[in-house]
Amino acid sequence: MQFLADGTDAVLNGLADGTNIVMNGLADGTEQILSDLSEADDGQAKDSILKAFGELVGDAGTAALTPQSKLQGHKENGADDYTGAYEATYSEFTGTEILFGGTTLERGAGSTIHITCSLSLESGEAAVFLRSGADDPVILLSESGEYDGTVEVDGTSTYIGVWGDQTDGTVSIEIE
Repeated sequence: MQFLADGTDAVLNGLADGTNIVMNGLADGTEQILSDLSEADDGQAKDSILKAFGELVGDAGTAALTPQSKLQGHKENGADDYTGAYEATYSEFTGTEILFGGTTLERGAGSTIHITCSLSLESGEAAVFLRSGADDPVILLSESGEYDGTVEVDGTSTYIGVWGDQTDGTVSIEIE
């Protein structure tokens, strides 16, 4: 499992650090500006700026997902980047796929997602993981079995992915 920590840490730490730098940089001084604008126009400019900022943060989070063309399996997109379904059959797969998630201040579809997944390993190592903010990845599954749970996604970067090292087997993930 050390490969999981090394591989996902490199990718996701960079992503989380970059996102946090952008968010913190944009947030510096924003409170005073928004307060002044709010007094001047009854909050209309403040609302517009917050909406634009939320869209910028969301676009940054989308860029971290593994492109469809690079995935080992088939991904069905859901209502947003946090939801959908993924199925793959791996043959000597080594790598990391970031499948679902993003960065959001307030998710339009609510602050929770429901994850159902299964992993069936024939050989090698694999894990379905969750990375939230700057926290270490949480392994949902690392051996053959099933996982079913709910996760909070508002106000931070949240990603769900698969890591493998010489993996032969299948994975199925559904997120609503």
